[in-house]
Amino acid sequence: MITTYSAISRLDMYLRSLGIPIVGVSQTGSTFTVQYAPNATQAQKDQGNSIASTWPTTAYRSRLLWDIWQQLNALTTKQQNSITTDLQTGSPPKQFAIEQTNTSSAFSSWQVSSGASMTSAAFYIQDNPTYCINPPFDTTINVPGWEPVPT
Repeated sequence: MITTYSAISRLDMYLRSLGIPIVGVSQTGSTFTVQYAPNATQAQKDQGNSIASTWPTTAYRSRLLWDIWQQLNALTTKQQNSITTDLQTGSPPKQFAIEQTNTSSAFSSWQVSSGASMTSAAFYIQDNPTYCINPPFDTTINVPGWEPVPT
C-alpha cells in the first residue's frame, strides 16, 4: 500500500528512529522546529536541530515493494544476514510483533521461505520506511522505504 508522508511526518519519524526523544515537529515555510522531550540531551538536540536545518520540504511516498526488494537483493550477504537477524529477534519475531499493513503478506512470505527473506524484509521496510536507513545493527545499509513523490 502506498502511503504519502509530509515533510513534518517524515522528520518526526526519522528523529524518533534515531532515538532522539521528541515531542513533535512544526514547520513554518521551509523552517522546521523540533520540540524535545525533557530527557533529551544537548547532543541529541544538536543532532536533531542539525538534521532539521537541512530537511527537505518535499512530500514523500512509500517506495514500490519491487524497488525495495531489488535494493535489498543487491546488498552483500553479510548485510542481508544482519537484516534477517534483526527482524528475527524476539518472540514473536520483531517483524511480526506489531500488526501493520503488510504483516500478513510478510508472514506468508516468511513461512514459504522457512524464515526471514528479503521479500518479507521488503514488506517490513515499506511499513517502516526508516528501518534500513543506516540502522544501528549495520550502518552501511541504506535502503529507505520512501521516496520523493514524482512531479
